[in-house]
Amino acid sequence: MEAAVTIVVESYTHGEGSSLDRVALALDAATRMIEEHGNGELLVADASADPALAALLRERFPETRRVDAAGLGYDEAKMKAAREASGDYVLYLDGDCIPARGWLERHLETLSEGAAGSGGFTRYDGGFLGAVESVMDFGFLLPVGERPLPCYAFNNSGFRRDELLAKPVPGGPLRCRCYAHAQLMRRAGTPVQMVPEARVRHERQPFFRERFRQGFDLVAAAWADPALVDRRLVRLGVLAAPFFYGRAVLNDQVRLARGRRQLGIRAWQLPAAAVLLPVFRLADLGGILRALVPGGRVSGVGMEASSATSA
Repeated sequence: MEAAVTIVVESYTHGEGSSLDRVALALDAATRMIEEHGNGELLVADASADPALAALLRERFPETRRVDAAGLGYDEAKMKAAREASGDYVLYLDGDCIPARGWLERHLETLSEGAAGSGGFTRYDGGFLGAVESVMDFGFLLPVGERPLPCYAFNNSGFRRDELLAKPVPGGPLRCRCYAHAQLMRRAGTPVQMVPEARVRHERQPFFRERFRQGFDLVAAAWADPALVDRRLVRLGVLAAPFFYGRAVLNDQVRLARGRRQLGIRAWQLPAAAVLLPVFRLADLGGILRALVPGGRVSGVGMEASSATSA
């Protein structure tokens, strides 16, 4: 018999505003995959504490096990689910993400071949604008190909459960600390491997809210990982803002050139995408500046704690 697998669908993003219908689509997909696999379980890491979600689970997904994660952050809810999982492998699918066919099998192939962690490819819904926003938020996955990942997308990932519990996601002020976790695993000699065929479509986020958060996280990543050279840059305060903005824009252009075909951006759309990226990144500056001002780290921690509580 195949090794048991646990799929974890989270509700933190539902608490942030994703619709219950979107969560139901993710649960439908996860339920079908578990049934086809024949030896697994489906857990919901419920940080939202939404009574409507609890009712949905009772009425439509009675075989799903709910993990009470009320008041926990995004990463913390997922780690609690890992501790309560019974599968040898734990796969994470966010409640606002819809997997492509073969998603479970592709992750399990990589993990069963010895990888400690696996990371699939995530792209936002929609056409051209969804592709451009994917460059900004998931560009670290470009180009898509089999390789160790310096950062994975937690919304589309998998782990050997024993490895994840031995090397849990580290603490810190970010909503999601997948970069720090990927670096921790890499330094331990157990990097997260990319699984190109394990693809999901991610619901597009409210633009300014997401851009502010992403800008904040550009700086906050240096607090989460002391080994980063950026840790010295944050001492410059707001004077470091042009560096963080400029580096993000440069990375966007490189990733756009290397991965635009994989995002479905056509050659004639490339100039428009190249112009829009630095313009869209201007919205990140609010989060960058908040993180760099005196007391920004403290206020950022408060922001994350508040978000987790309200979820």
